[in-house]
Amino acid sequence: MIKKQLIKQVIGIVLIGVGLGIILTSILLNIKQYSSKKELIQEFRNNIQVVQQDEPDSGNPAVEGDVLYIVRIPKIDSENPVREGVSKGVLADSLGHEPSTSYIGQGGNCVIAGHRNYTFGKFFNRLDEVEIGDEILVDTKTETLTYEVKEIKVVEPTELSILDNTDKEQLTLYTCTPIYVATHRLVIIAEPK
Repeated sequence: MIKKQLIKQVIGIVLIGVGLGIILTSILLNIKQYSSKKELIQEFRNNIQVVQQDEPDSGNPAVEGDVLYIVRIPKIDSENPVREGVSKGVLADSLGHEPSTSYIGQGGNCVIAGHRNYTFGKFFNRLDEVEIGDEILVDTKTETLTYEVKEIKVVEPTELSILDNTDKEQLTLYTCTPIYVATHRLVIIAEPK
């Protein structure tokens, strides 16, 4: 009888330990992602100061991982760095620019992806709160561009037309939806204001 109680207590303690370990790991991951995001934003802003001090922009094409922009969405209090690429490593601590699409301010369709579930931080967690008419600001190394949300839609993950180039300048943001389930893609399309 005493042996069974002892086994139950040990199992209970182990389960509590595992639960606390999972919670602690999640908290530490969020802290790391927040810290990485802030470092990328600061690095980008430092580079802006260098460009503004008459150091010419090299014009070299971006390589995966380069910080390209800062995307700010005032309505949802969102400020996130955008790096080149959409690999797992890039999207772990930033938004990612789809390499096959246009760059901001160069005409065509600039597509930016981001996670919104608890595992990968909160980059686009509140994107579903954005409404038509809301502003999206994009800080480049030389200027801030303002876009206005014109269309919001939910598509299947296989719907690749959101990556298609357009005749007019457009900013397309997308993320998985619904949050935690990720069976579809939430797409926000904005045009220069």
